[in-house]
Amino acid sequence: MSNPNERHPNAQKWTVETVSAHLIEIEKEATDGPSFFLGRALAKQGLYKHVWSYWRRTFQNNDDIIEQMLRIETILEAKILEGALKKELSGNIATLTLKYNYQWNDKRESSSSLLLSKFFKG
Repeated sequence: MSNPNERHPNAQKWTVETVSAHLIEIEKEATDGPSFFLGRALAKQGLYKHVWSYWRRTFQNNDDIIEQMLRIETILEAKILEGALKKELSGNIATLTLKYNYQWNDKRESSSSLLLSKFFKG
């Protein structure tokens, strides 16, 4: 019988402990670091953006990891909006980022999209 980790080498690499340790550091960077973007926080950990979606799929039934990922996304979403309001970040970049990465263009977010367009018209 074959070892399941032989077919999925990432199963050994991305354990709950390893991912949790990375998420702690990513959350620190999201909270205290100068960047507004998840990709930058991942890069500081020596990671790439696709690992985020891989973790989301792999740990979809692990409430602790998913909650930490959602908290990080929420921190960065707020940081982007605040950065645009304080003119630390281009309104156009903030709008595109919030629409693309945080689904601010969904119907359920229509009031938020109106807020963005009102404040960030270039």
